Amino acid sequence: MAGRPKAFNSVKELQDCIDEYKLYLETDNKPPTIAGLAYYTGIDRQTIYNYKAKDEYFGTISKFVKWIMMNYEEVAITQGKAGVIFLLKNYGYTDKQDIELNQKAEIEIVID
Repeated sequence: MAGRPKAFNSVKELQDCIDEYKLYLETDNKPPTIAGLAYYTGIDRQTIYNYKAKDEYFGTISKFVKWIMMNYEEVAITQGKAGVIFLLKNYGYTDKQDIELNQKAEIEIVID
């Protein structure tokens, strides 16, 4: 029984696609995304996530995702764009606010 052909036949083939995608991004001054890599390589975004679940491809895709996050962090720090902050939240970053309440209650009892 023949299944669907593999999107990437080797880790090297995947890495070559990532490298070509990065070159395309530099040339057209576009931000990196997983959806962009999927579109560029002609596959579905879910396929990339499926490959990440395979031990053989995990390191390559994880490194690519970390590279994307590094780019988003740099833009968020240097430009403060809300869209980048939103994307970072989707990658697990959170806004955290610590509020400490210290209130001393003084009660005066008056008896007539």
